[in-house]
Amino acid sequence: MSKIYRGTVEEDNIEELPEEFFKNAVYGWDGLASLIGADVVAEMRKAGRPKVAAPKQLQSFKLSQDVISAIKQSGKGYNARVEKVLRAAFLGE
Repeated sequence: MSKIYRGTVEEDNIEELPEEFFKNAVYGWDGLASLIGADVVAEMRKAGRPKVAAPKQLQSFKLSQDVISAIKQSGKGYNARVEKVLRAAFLGE
C-alpha cells in the first residue's frame, strides 16, 4: 500500500546535501548579497522605522490603582491619550 501525502515531509524523503554545498556556502548578509546584489542588501539593512529627532523616553511613576484602571478601560491607545492630557495640562497645547 502506498503512502498518502498529507502536506508533511517525512524524514525518509529528505536527501542529504553534499559536502560541497557547505564548503562553498556563504552565510548571512554576504551570502544574500552574492545572490541578489550588494546594493539591494545595503538598502534592506537600512530598512525599518526611521529615526526621530526627539525619541520618546520611558518614564516610570506611580499612580493610584483606580486611576490606572480608568485609563486602561478607556480602550486601546490610552498612552497617546494620557500624553495629550499631560501636554494640555503642562504645556498648554
